[in-house]
Amino acid sequence: MSRWQEPQAIAELAREITVVRRPNPVTALYHWRYEIGALLVLPYALFSLFHAVGPIWGAVVLFGIANWLFYWKSARRFVRDRLRSIVVQHRLRTGFARARVCTLDGKLPVILWTRPRGDEVEVTVFCPAGVGYERIEQRRALLAAACFASDVHVYRHHKRANVVHLSVCTARLRKDAADDAELTPAPRYAGQTDGAAIPLPAPFAGTPRAVRR
Repeated sequence: MSRWQEPQAIAELAREITVVRRPNPVTALYHWRYEIGALLVLPYALFSLFHAVGPIWGAVVLFGIANWLFYWKSARRFVRDRLRSIVVQHRLRTGFARARVCTLDGKLPVILWTRPRGDEVEVTVFCPAGVGYERIEQRRALLAAACFASDVHVYRHHKRANVVHLSVCTARLRKDAADDAELTPAPRYAGQTDGAAIPLPAPFAGTPRAVRR
């Protein structure tokens, strides 16, 4: 091992044995915002419904809503995709911790936003100092396994080095031929050529990685 490789090897060893930090209370609330919102809103909505129309008509209304969600294809796909996005972001945080996508003191990247795009889930990640595009790119196979996905593609942000975009290629729970005909390919980010990752301007520019499509 040469001298210039020794600091890198020591840093990698320190990263592997470091203890991953727990998120602070504000970050933890943001991570579980959907579940907390459901626990607060759904009981209040059910109580207000049964109090306003009575138990019998309340049950009829709930049955109508469930029937509407089941038979309306767009509504069913909307709910399914949002639930898939929530699961992906929780699995991705676990993947970050297990794959050691963290700083030397155990700080993990923060998932800012997720949104479904057909069979993919687009994720925007804020990287702390010490984690960047290269680290996530090296661990993308482990992240795909953590998310039960076929692959994870990593894209550089076209302006900011501390923001990375991930495309988690997951299969939907159920596929219909009509659904596939309605879906359009996921749009890429501004500045990205077709089939290539987003290169950063100098001094962060590098050779973009060829991806699918």
